[in-house]
Amino acid sequence: MPQPIIAGIDGTSDSLLAAGWAAGEARRLRTPLVLLHGYTPLAGTSRLLAGDADLEHRAAGRLLDGALAWVREHYDDVEVSADLAVRPEAELLTERGREAQMIVLGSRRPGPVAGFLLRSVGLRVLSQAVCPVVMIRGGAVHHRPQDGEVTAGVPRQEEEAEAVLDFAFRTAATRSAPLRAVRAWTPPTAFTYEPELVRRADERGGLEAVHRHDLAALLEPWRRRHPGVTVIEHVEPGPASEVLVALASSAQLLVVGRRGDPVNRYVGHVAHATLHFADAPIALVPTR
Repeated sequence: MPQPIIAGIDGTSDSLLAAGWAAGEARRLRTPLVLLHGYTPLAGTSRLLAGDADLEHRAAGRLLDGALAWVREHYDDVEVSADLAVRPEAELLTERGREAQMIVLGSRRPGPVAGFLLRSVGLRVLSQAVCPVVMIRGGAVHHRPQDGEVTAGVPRQEEEAEAVLDFAFRTAATRSAPLRAVRAWTPPTAFTYEPELVRRADERGGLEAVHRHDLAALLEPWRRRHPGVTVIEHVEPGPASEVLVALASSAQLLVVGRRGDPVNRYVGHVAHATLHFADAPIALVPTR
């Protein structure tokens, strides 16, 4: 049984867009789609609400049934099911994500430069999920170039890069899309000075040459595994977040590594910045 794709449903138009994106991905991957909704009952928090538990549960069921009917109408060739649970939404998504290919969530952007507006649920899932989490918002879906590239920010560390490249290459392959593998670099400062990097730069003719060499070396085994994927090696000076945000406008999907921190919900500065400013659906891949 293939691992499913999970779409979080909360009754908003944003979550319905996420369900549609997830259904398209499930179709490409030929894998089941599960629409998931969890809620914490209000009944019991007040005596005035004590008799409303059944009403609340039926309302949540109608919400989920509506999303299920919409997906079946528009993606009738996708195996889709719905699951309703009386549990905190973030906890439910994170736990079910342990057996999923990815979690897809909808969010919204409150203004032209304000980025994703992430609720506490989104932040908790991003920091705790062990599978990739894809964030979708309306403007980032409706105006995407369907033949655009899959753009991936490639970390310097091999173990972190492996997770990002695995997801990015598989996604590019299933979409028959070119993959732009991006390495951004900045000159070392007094606080980031690396003698070995400087020595290699002297040998190879500069820091950019070192980063081009290292990126090509990381990509080589993945090129062999996915010979049908056209790879564009992109090395550019500048902060990684700024480089990736600029490239996102022409990408159908941006893939970024993220570090999970269940305590303070920090996902890494590059992931955080792209969530705020990148104009594309974003797949955040756990790297540790």
